[in-house]
Amino acid sequence: MDSLPEGGTSEVALLTTDRGKFVLKRSKQPPYDMWLRREALVLKQLAGTGLPVPQLIAFLEEPSCSWALMSFIEGETVRNALKRTTDPMERRQVIKAFAKALREIHQTPVPDALKQDRPWIERMLEEAEDNLNRYETDGSPELMERLKREPSVITEEYLIHGDCTVDNIMVKDGRLTGIIDWSGGTSGDPDYDIALAIRPKPGIFSWPGDRDLFFEVYGKSISPETYQYYAEGLYEFY
Repeated sequence: MDSLPEGGTSEVALLTTDRGKFVLKRSKQPPYDMWLRREALVLKQLAGTGLPVPQLIAFLEEPSCSWALMSFIEGETVRNALKRTTDPMERRQVIKAFAKALREIHQTPVPDALKQDRPWIERMLEEAEDNLNRYETDGSPELMERLKREPSVITEEYLIHGDCTVDNIMVKDGRLTGIIDWSGGTSGDPDYDIALAIRPKPGIFSWPGDRDLFFEVYGKSISPETYQYYAEGLYEFY
């Protein structure tokens, strides 16, 4: 059993057996145990949609922690792929695969169990404020009040990933192999996914043309105001 990196929300282990490779995730404290429970629910609902997501094999809740066993997806994250190479053509292939993955998510019909009665932005702002009051976040009370005063206007909701960063899309040889970490999967604003996807990091979406290529392949862009509201605003509470 080998440990895998997981951004601080869960402990992740790779299990290698005579039946293949599997991923075992464990979350031991709020809100991460709730996120793992939500991810298990979302993966159940996405089975059969055609999206390249892990297969949920088992989920177990105990008083002290939650466990999820799922299939293993080959490849590397978009982050690692873009950090590993400076070859322009290889970078373009990875960015194209990333944009196509996001477009594929947003074009997939929302499973009935993931549809919500309340507008997504209302639910997100409520949860963000709860996170601010109960946990340590990067967001401030002043930012929270500003977001609440001018909520994003959403005309139609689609299936979204909810945390579609460069760490949650898997690629191999420039091709999409999987989409992981689905705790935020729900009906919502696809612009939120786009904003999180294109956040600049050292060597990632910091090259001239990276964002333009992503927008071209995805099929649309978002405004600077939308990017700021989501990537530099709402996401600060998650």
